[in-house]
Amino acid sequence: MSLFKIDNRTLRLLGAQVNLSETFSHVLRSTPQRHVLPFRLQVDREPVRTTFTVEIGCERHSLVLQNDKKTHLKLADFIEEIANGPALVSAPLKLQVRHASRQFGCFTSEQLQQVFELVCTGGTVTLEAGFDLPIHLAIHRNGLRSAITVIVSIGVKQPRTQCFTARGSAVELYEKVANALLRIADAATPAAHAA
Repeated sequence: MSLFKIDNRTLRLLGAQVNLSETFSHVLRSTPQRHVLPFRLQVDREPVRTTFTVEIGCERHSLVLQNDKKTHLKLADFIEEIANGPALVSAPLKLQVRHASRQFGCFTSEQLQQVFELVCTGGTVTLEAGFDLPIHLAIHRNGLRSAITVIVSIGVKQPRTQCFTARGSAVELYEKVANALLRIADAATPAAHAA
């Protein structure tokens, strides 16, 4: 089963369009096969709330939301749910995190512990931080010196990469690596979610 997703460009457009009263045309694309599903969005904005009407094929669905910063993310969740059908809890497919509740660049304490161990010993680790792709971290440590070489990257076609060499104690090195992880996570956060 191919799932239709709203891409980052359309998400940014929705962010601007929720503040207007107009009819807009968009397309959803499925990830593996790249099937296209066109839809129309009618926005009726009022001072306190906004009414959205989504037309996919011959179906019409309406949604009324209070005006806030995450309105476009809630609308994106609604559109994806219409296109894909409601998510079943018992479905064996990997459940997607909804746009409105998604958090980027949040690392668990276990992941941070892995990073600290990597600073002490060297090696590689792949970290899931809420993005579509994981963050890759590689640290080379020479046993004779108190220095490390770090490569942090995210992405495949156009990866965002950061590489540096640092010296100091294990705690100082850990702080530098943690700052590099946060910087790359900030750079990779989609513009529609950054606000």
